[in-house]
Amino acid sequence: MTRVIVVGGVAGGATAASQLRRLNPDIEIVIYERYRDISYGSCGMPYYIGGDVEKWDSLTNMTPEKFRDRNIFVKTEHEITAVNSKENTVTVYDKNSDTEFTDSYDYLILSPGGSPKKLPAVKDAAQTFSLHKLADLDYIVEFIEENNIKEAVLVGSGYIGLEVTENLTKRGIKVTMLQHDEQIYKNIEADMNGVLYEAMTEQGVTLKLNTEIDYVDGGKAVLSNGEKIDAPLIITGVGITPNTKFLNSSNITLKDGLIPINKNGQTNIDNIYALGDAVMTHFQHVPEKTTQSALAWPAHRLAHIIANQLAGDRSITHEGLLGTNIVKFFDYNIATFGLSEKDVAEIPHFTVDQKQKNKSGYMKDASPIHIRVYVSKDSGLILRAAVVGTEGVDKRIDVLSAHTRLGGTVYDLINIEIGYSPPFSSPKDVINMIGYKAIEKAEDL
Repeated sequence: MTRVIVVGGVAGGATAASQLRRLNPDIEIVIYERYRDISYGSCGMPYYIGGDVEKWDSLTNMTPEKFRDRNIFVKTEHEITAVNSKENTVTVYDKNSDTEFTDSYDYLILSPGGSPKKLPAVKDAAQTFSLHKLADLDYIVEFIEENNIKEAVLVGSGYIGLEVTENLTKRGIKVTMLQHDEQIYKNIEADMNGVLYEAMTEQGVTLKLNTEIDYVDGGKAVLSNGEKIDAPLIITGVGITPNTKFLNSSNITLKDGLIPINKNGQTNIDNIYALGDAVMTHFQHVPEKTTQSALAWPAHRLAHIIANQLAGDRSITHEGLLGTNIVKFFDYNIATFGLSEKDVAEIPHFTVDQKQKNKSGYMKDASPIHIRVYVSKDSGLILRAAVVGTEGVDKRIDVLSAHTRLGGTVYDLINIEIGYSPPFSSPKDVINMIGYKAIEKAEDL
């Protein structure tokens, strides 16, 4: 019987195993997960802190018992420490019994994810946490409740930094955010992220730029600017490191710690596949540019592709990613897709900006929305798009992303039929206006 081992049982690994079981009822599937929990919605964890997610159980999709009912065997607290790609074996460390053993596979699916980067200045402080897995969520909520936390320090301003700041604030906790340089949330252009600063001012969040923690002294944090502030709770969100050190002696190619894959989801070794946060792939619309995406959609899509590949359908392949993403910060939404600003700068392009109301201007709740697109001079493809506003941002980024994935150019946007009614958009939606402006700009180039 064909045996498949899956390394990592969160979004990517668990989905790949489930999909493979649906496609092939006979194949043997084993999942090894290094931590306590599997198959949970990590993106929802900040919202449990703030109360938008009411039940902890609603964050979990599957349990080892439910997987067993599908004839998928899950071993939690089991860490893969090495892969022997020549012998088709893995070395497994069982944390429960403190023992090590070897297991064999016909196919190996790698979904090891990443680990939060640690800050030396705070790593030994008892009140310091990261939010990466369900156990972290449990520790944070328990710490808040047991210590009646009213103030917190948040280090970093990425997805986690913004979402945790919002939800701690909703919980009645006064947040001080520290950013090591002058720009918060670098996913968005510096001249478009003013809404984030406005939201912090409106919500009473204290922001300290060009500031880091030098050391922690009891319940205080001593900052690089000389200040000493209350820090009964410190949460860090400064990025992740791919969990791929166990592959160093495996003959699996790594690049900057990431696992490059081909259109089938394969590594450089035919019977080893990979997906999730630790994978390097390419942009769908600009294939020569590589990307890593620590997002849920790419993990689920690659899980489907890999499962079909292993089930024998070689026609379902990976086209690459656009990196479509969105974050909510209080009343504001910020979304982007495509290349980074740095990568765009290397390609001949022009930009188009459009600011208008998100719906008919005479509607009393109409509010500004701002779209910027970066357009290839050669092809008219949208290389990158950024959207900022309070309502309707998700609709616009999704339209732009889907349009681009299907090969549409910026000039085709004039033909996009937006569902129009005054509460939803304008007769000439901001999407259409981007197209008209692009045509005018191209004629002047």
